[in-house]
Amino acid sequence: MKPDQTDVVTEYLREVELRLSGLPLLQRRELLADLAAHIESERADRNAISEGALIEILERLGSPEVVAAAAYEEAGVFSAPSGGAFGGAPVGPPPVAPPPPFIRPAPAPPRRNLWIFTVLAVVGVVVVLCLGMALTMSRDASPAEQAPPEPVPAASF
Repeated sequence: MKPDQTDVVTEYLREVELRLSGLPLLQRRELLADLAAHIESERADRNAISEGALIEILERLGSPEVVAAAAYEEAGVFSAPSGGAFGGAPVGPPPVAPPPPFIRPAPAPPRRNLWIFTVLAVVGVVVVLCLGMALTMSRDASPAEQAPPEPVPAASF
């Protein structure tokens, strides 16, 4: 392979590696080694000796963004955004939906006229107490305070 062809593959692998920065190091190295082996295998199978044929192999693999996105999807994580020489949109986390609007809890039922019921209860208690005291006082009144009984006329037989 000519030096300029190696540069194309090296640049491609470097772009993929930049986009895989969110993956653990060992996983990233394994993926890059597999990718390099695949590129070399395709080059040998197709007998690709020109730079154009090598670029065609890389294009069939997909842009570094697409390859990184597939790796992140397989790993179940998302990458950090980064630009690249191969163009295309950088791979990044999916757009975050705006938070839901603040939902206020349902208001408590209004305490309409609660003070009226309170006042009526207090007045009722005072009235009952006053009547109870008046009744008690009338029973406990001394006999001197009470009017003398009227004499009953005697019956003549």
